[in-house]
Amino acid sequence: MKSDLLQEELTRGESGTAESVSPLVAKLDGYRIMSDTVVPEEDFLMKMFGRPCFPRGDLSAITGAEKCGKTVFTSMIMAATAAKGKVLELERSREERLRVMWYDTEQCRTLTKGIITQRVMQMIRHTESTESTEISGHTDDTDLLVFNVRALTWQERMECLAEGIKAYKPDIVIVDNVCDLISNINEADECIQLIERLMQLAATYNCNISVVIHLNRSGEKRSLRGWLGTEILHKAFEVYCCKQVEETDVLMVEQALTRKYKIAEELYYIIDDQGLPQLTEKPNVQGRDKQGRYQSNKPEAYQVLEEKVRSFCQDYIIHNGPGARLPWEWDLKRLFSDAMGSRAEMGLEDLRREVMRLSHIEQPKYYDKVFRMAIDRRVVQTTMDRMKRVVVIPVCS
Repeated sequence: MKSDLLQEELTRGESGTAESVSPLVAKLDGYRIMSDTVVPEEDFLMKMFGRPCFPRGDLSAITGAEKCGKTVFTSMIMAATAAKGKVLELERSREERLRVMWYDTEQCRTLTKGIITQRVMQMIRHTESTESTEISGHTDDTDLLVFNVRALTWQERMECLAEGIKAYKPDIVIVDNVCDLISNINEADECIQLIERLMQLAATYNCNISVVIHLNRSGEKRSLRGWLGTEILHKAFEVYCCKQVEETDVLMVEQALTRKYKIAEELYYIIDDQGLPQLTEKPNVQGRDKQGRYQSNKPEAYQVLEEKVRSFCQDYIIHNGPGARLPWEWDLKRLFSDAMGSRAEMGLEDLRREVMRLSHIEQPKYYDKVFRMAIDRRVVQTTMDRMKRVVVIPVCS
């Protein structure tokens, strides 16, 4: 809808007579956002650790070094679109099944089918509520759209992808690997055109497009490969980084970047004898500093005791004594109860602001950790209000 004020301003010349508006200005006015502009709420298709992720109409990215679990993570996403329960810590935001399109450009057809039948379908079966449910590679998989396009040229891959999204109307599209849709990942113009086209497809067909791309050899989680990786980093709504924990068989996934809902937890899992991912604890591995020297392996509470605990508001600190496993911990129930007061619900940002003010927490990242502890310990929980906004409510004890 055109802005009446803008239209009047544009069509009135210095003489006060009406003038024609150029087609480009008329087009630009259609993209104007005003305070009363009706914009639909973001629709997140999935949740990870209970936090919204993988939004419709936008791009997500999955990255990591070679052989570090990227395809396993995409398998979890595919399984979660159809499973009745959680797949590790992934689940759908709504009860209805989602239609997912896996566009495999890298592997041979045999491996692609093996991942579907021996991993994805098996993960779905393991989450079903009854053991009698029969699921195999030949079960109703009409919502699972799997294409192996390694034999096509890069031009054909891009055109077939666009036509496939138009024809099948998937909710989530996983492109593994996005570099195979382009001739040169370091050609700036070509990379920009590709990302713009993917963004247009996501917006036009109201789907999430998740692109898989390798990290540069530095291994830095924000260093995606080539100019294409840089462009993805600028445009993606969120980025997930997969890696293997040093000197262990444990794989992990962390959210490296997001435009909105931060997922503070890292997902740790191992691959069992059947080739399926299973949740595990964070391994107790001695880390190294920037010079490669081993760092202290003491629990975090000991490391931050002298530096941090004195700066926090002591009203919300429980001191357990020097002989305890944890010398101190947060009194989460009191902290979040005081922050919410008599309110039955509270917005995420309002709660963050009030908890940080009361506790004297200065770093938003550390608040995210405290908030997740409150969620895990059932002090508070997130839900949707009647306006479809994510809010926090206390958990009745």
